[in-house]
Amino acid sequence: MSRFLSWGNLLVGGLLLFALSDIAWTWFSSPTSRLIVFILSVLLIGNAVMLAFFGDDRPAWRERG
Repeated sequence: MSRFLSWGNLLVGGLLLFALSDIAWTWFSSPTSRLIVFILSVLLIGNAVMLAFFGDDRPAWRERG
């Protein structure tokens, strides 16, 4: 499940960053909306990286017992 979430977060974050670029259509016209979308895309991509490297389907407390 963590791999699925990682790929989903990476895809959505990448699409949001593409939407912010000048290549894409002008979806977000105001500077405030661009800032919010940039922060959201960085969080999604960061979450995808964290899930890819540290995500595990088993809880940590089950490994000890």
